This record gives sequence, C-alpha cells and structure tokens, in this order.
Amino acid sequence: MNLIIEQRNEVTIIKVNEPKIVSENSSKLKAKLLIEAQPDIKALLIDISKVETIDSSGFGAFLLADRQLRDKNIPTIIVGAKPEIYKLFEILKLDRVFGFADTIEEVLNEFS
Repeated sequence: MNLIIEQRNEVTIIKVNEPKIVSENSSKLKAKLLIEAQPDIKALLIDISKVETIDSSGFGAFLLADRQLRDKNIPTIIVGAKPEIYKLFEILKLDRVFGFADTIEEVLNEFS
C-alpha cells in the first residue's frame, strides 16, 4: 500500500495513495496506523481523498487506530472522503466515531 506520512504542528497525517482499502492491502495500513497513533500527537488525520472503495478490513484499521487514541482524547479525523465513501461511514454509524473534514488545511488551522 502506498502511504505518505507527515507530521505538521504535532498532527500526524497519513495519506492513502490507493484507490482501494481492502483485505489484500489493509494490513500495511493497520500497521502504520498503530505505529503513528501515539499519545504525543494532537490529532491523527487519515486522508482518503484518493480512495474509491473500502471494505470491512479498512474500516477495522481505522477503528483500531481510533481505539488506541480515544482514551487520551486524541481525535482521529477522516479527510477528503468522497460522498459515496462517507455514506458507508454513515450506514455503519461510524460518522459518530470519527471526525470528518474536507481538507487537511481545515484541520491544521484548528490545531495551530
């Protein structure tokens, strides 16, 4: 899986540069999320603007990272979700678990 990791203003940004997050490639994403979801950050941003398909293993990876940060009141924010992807979050009621933003800059402005 092609991932780009950035640190800006104590915010970790993981950009997913793949059209699909499915069982065949989600294990690398899960491993990276667990490594990057550390208690010394202000927020974890997952940029999925290039993603067109997510299966249950992809949602599971997001939830695992969120669970690791939730006890420390550190938000996991999904950035750039296409409308059809956001609809899946709604159907699964995960829109109540994660924060959502259209752009990375929008979130960084909140934490600067």
